[in-house]
Amino acid sequence: MTAEFRANAYAYALLSVADLTTALDLWAGRFGMQIVARRQGSDPAWAKRLGVAADDIVDQALLVTPGRLQGGIHLVQFRVPGAPVRAGARPTDLVPKSVDIVVRDIQARHAELQAAGFRFRSPIGRFETDGVVVHEVHLPGPDEVNLVFLEEEGKTDHVSPQGFGVAPQIVAISPDNKIEKAFYEQVLQLTETSYHRFAGPEVERTIGLPPGAGLDIRIFGDPQYTYGRLEIVQYERAESEDLYPKACAPARGLLAVSFVVPNVTAVVSRAKAIGARVDEPQKIDCILGSVLTATVYSPAGLRIDLLQVDHH
Repeated sequence: MTAEFRANAYAYALLSVADLTTALDLWAGRFGMQIVARRQGSDPAWAKRLGVAADDIVDQALLVTPGRLQGGIHLVQFRVPGAPVRAGARPTDLVPKSVDIVVRDIQARHAELQAAGFRFRSPIGRFETDGVVVHEVHLPGPDEVNLVFLEEEGKTDHVSPQGFGVAPQIVAISPDNKIEKAFYEQVLQLTETSYHRFAGPEVERTIGLPPGAGLDIRIFGDPQYTYGRLEIVQYERAESEDLYPKACAPARGLLAVSFVVPNVTAVVSRAKAIGARVDEPQKIDCILGSVLTATVYSPAGLRIDLLQVDHH
């Protein structure tokens, strides 16, 4: 891991999977991601940070879309994988929910995936807001992670040779986007790159919402870099249950995001200043390198691992 990482875009989203080989078939084989690191066997220091026994991690891989350094996926398989975080969850429950995937030619990619046996939640939806037209379709993915395929009209996103780009952002559901926004801006110093509100029958059908529900959507990251952003969604006029306490190892699904930052201690200080939950800094050697790491938690409960690279 190098120092070229942008501090205001996440490096990797942590996905806990039932079987790493199967997961690589999907993320590398089908979506065209590149494996940048693989660690088979234990990773005691990282396991300890995740709150499990030293030998509980049995396999890991770090992947990025070719041509992108971050906004990648960190796959981890535990010795005894837990139940999925989102098992039985409603679309509106509070939880790290989705990995967004930009595609080139959504109709063709949708047809390919259907032909391969994947079953989508609904047909491709079309949303328009503030002059932006997005085509979107949701796939209940492995380990109950929601995969959202997106194509914006008139925009050519960076994708793999297979036509998939992972990941412009991951989606976390929040009970209060204004409180969450303050955390991301003040602690992680991210920029709000977009803000939209959606409602209506097309939205309800595509996402699986009750009639009359709406969404407040905000995306945070680097305005100059379209990968590694955090999208927070607050559902309005819809019931939700807080599942963030379940989003911890060895549960399966989307558990966390990691940011490479120049100064972990400074971020931790800013988090403490607003009363955020913090796991104290510690130097470790793990699949992510020789790093000083700490963990901060957003007000909603999203786990954010901070990594400062040791160059000595």
